[in-house]
Amino acid sequence: MLYIILYFQPVDYDTLLRPIFNLTVFVNDPLQDGTHEDVAYVEVRVTDYNDNPPTFQPPTHQVRVFENVKVGTSLARFKATDRDTGDNKKFQ
Repeated sequence: MLYIILYFQPVDYDTLLRPIFNLTVFVNDPLQDGTHEDVAYVEVRVTDYNDNPPTFQPPTHQVRVFENVKVGTSLARFKATDRDTGDNKKFQ
């Protein structure tokens, strides 16, 4: 007989204190002449991906640009934030 117990909970890299989970896998196969058992230890490392989009303040902005504006002229300024961490927090 085989029993499998799984616990599932969504994981967000940006909220983890430590991005590593340690799992213990225990297998027990009872036989008439004894029991076969084994244990395996598994380390799961969670990696980050860019799962949070940047948000802009203000969320919308209209800019009027005249046709004779000089190349390189700054047209507007926006403030953006991102809830990601590390390299995924950077804007390019």
